[in-house]
Amino acid sequence: MRSASVLLLLTGLAIVAAATRADDGFARFTDQADIAGNVFVTDNCFPDNNTGFLNPSSAAADTGGDGDGFEVNPTNAFADGGTDPNYKAENIAGEADRHRYYDYSFSIHSSCVIAGIEVRLDWWLSSTAGSPSIGVELSWDGGTSWTTAKTDTTATTTEHTAVLGSSSDGWGRTWTVSELSNANFRARLTMNGAALDHFLDWVPVKVYYGP
Repeated sequence: MRSASVLLLLTGLAIVAAATRADDGFARFTDQADIAGNVFVTDNCFPDNNTGFLNPSSAAADTGGDGDGFEVNPTNAFADGGTDPNYKAENIAGEADRHRYYDYSFSIHSSCVIAGIEVRLDWWLSSTAGSPSIGVELSWDGGTSWTTAKTDTTATTTEHTAVLGSSSDGWGRTWTVSELSNANFRARLTMNGAALDHFLDWVPVKVYYGP
């Protein structure tokens, strides 16, 4: 029989296993030893990473308009309803109405740098008259302060998708990981234009980060 050395990397420790190869061609492991100092290190912030689009789990009407935001089924915007036109949050004739969505439960290591934020809107209208739109602002301190609004001005009477922001867009500021906590982060939607019915299917958020 002839001897062979096999080097294995297992759970961060290099293990040397001594083996013999029998006449049938199969290895027979006979001994192993740890080699000190060989440690596998992981990186918490690989370049160009992102959270994927995450759902909110809380919502509340905000001041503005008649003060009731999406007054019908606001929690329907917590998840993608697909093509079902009945699965939606509804704002009835609420020009300037506002609604907050939050508790996105981002999981990002504290050492990471925030590169950009995207907000997705799956929405439509009862009519396209009067130049209607939806604006989105973001808060980093629980709703005390807000970014400048980004607005989707595409008016349709069937559902369409708009993505506001980008992988390199900080919405006019530099974010810290702690500002994205459930206690701090908020997305506020404002219904603009004529007093039409606004329908919202989904409002997820994606955060881009790196080292």
